Amino acid sequence: MEITIREALEDAKEKEILAYEFYQKLLTYVKDLGAKAIIRELAEEEVKHRDLIDKIIATGELNIAGLDTKCYYTDLGITDMVLPKVIKEDMSVQDILRIAIKHEDNSRIFYEKLADKYKGQEVEELFRRLAVEEACHRNNIQKIYDEIILTEN
Repeated sequence: MEITIREALEDAKEKEILAYEFYQKLLTYVKDLGAKAIIRELAEEEVKHRDLIDKIIATGELNIAGLDTKCYYTDLGITDMVLPKVIKEDMSVQDILRIAIKHEDNSRIFYEKLADKYKGQEVEELFRRLAVEEACHRNNIQKIYDEIILTEN
């Protein structure tokens, strides 16, 4: 069964809502102030994405203004490590960052698949840019992980 572009956008919006809720839940478990700041910033980005998708759904205009982020995708292999299965109050900053990296990577893959599905259509560019945004979020978290965790070891 083929889904319409509108349904794909609704799915993307729901994904952004779930990502925001994920980060809000993560905030309740995190004690480290630096990690809290990172998570709040990520949650705000998810709200921006949701609002953009909402606007596109409401107007039908594929305005991708504000999605001009460019970054190079790098993979430090952090998510290849065993990830905690359950988020707990006493989690280390290291585990929290690893979970966030994996979460952003999954978001990137989600948008890349949507872009591939709508290849050649106007909406493809929106999904490609959202994938880049998620990759940049992932890179930013990896950089923080590298600064905090890898330099400590």
